[in-house]
Amino acid sequence: MELINKHQYAIGVVARRTQTHPETIRVWERRYELIVPGRSETGRRLYSENDIAKLTLVKRLTELGHSVSSLAKLSNDDLRDRLNASLASEPSKYTEQLSKLRVVFANDALRLRLSRDLLIHEDINVVDFPNKNLSSVMEQRADIVIVDLVTLNEESLSDVRHYLSETGCESALVIFNFGTKKSILELEDAGVVCLKGSVAAAEIYRACRSIKPTLSNSRPALNQPVTSPRFTNEQLSRIAALTSKIACECPNHLAELIINLTAFEKYSSECANRNEEDAQLHSQLNQAAGASRLILEESLIRLMEIEGIEV
Repeated sequence: MELINKHQYAIGVVARRTQTHPETIRVWERRYELIVPGRSETGRRLYSENDIAKLTLVKRLTELGHSVSSLAKLSNDDLRDRLNASLASEPSKYTEQLSKLRVVFANDALRLRLSRDLLIHEDINVVDFPNKNLSSVMEQRADIVIVDLVTLNEESLSDVRHYLSETGCESALVIFNFGTKKSILELEDAGVVCLKGSVAAAEIYRACRSIKPTLSNSRPALNQPVTSPRFTNEQLSRIAALTSKIACECPNHLAELIINLTAFEKYSSECANRNEEDAQLHSQLNQAAGASRLILEESLIRLMEIEGIEV
């Protein structure tokens, strides 16, 4: 119990293990007092295993539609009960989240050391491949490739992309010992989860369950239909007018950007319909505007969850 409550992890480690942006963690602390970190002698935030467990539970619950404000004062046991109740209430809604993940180790040494312990989790399946023939994994459709890199450098992202291509996986998890901040940020910006040091199977399990498809073409392709707007103009106008009510003005700016993109999307669509000479160009502009709107809408939805905004 003492080890669980010992404040020993920096915010960067916590962010990687919980797959939550450091600034989101700070907002949850400052605005909702979700957790109270310890402090090092130099004033740096330090977190315990118990803090990490709570952040993980809250992140999962917010993804299922719960507001942070309704969760902040609950104990970890209460959060687990609420999570189980949410999953039980609409099991079909969360089937994809609870489905068994298929992972493949790109390196034999790490697979031999950790795969057995990883398999104690019933929702993980370790896909093996004979004779180091990574392409054979394609037949078993692995979801995540786990890559063991001793050091991270300017070639690491290219190496990870190679493994993704060879295995057909959509996501990657990298285990490393040493690396420059630039290399780590480059991988994380590309959506790769990075774990440093001699990690345990439990840490890999948590990371795998939190991973979403990365390094694939997750953005809407310009030649594909874009979904209808997620917000009405009235809703966006209300969000844009919240300047004096909340500490962070990002929701306001995002709402204004989406309003303008929606207007341009409509405008370019009308141009494509009435101007035959450059209809193709305006059609591409319309699709690009719609794809950009969709990305910003997803960001706004996530931000509204963090800020506890309802419209």
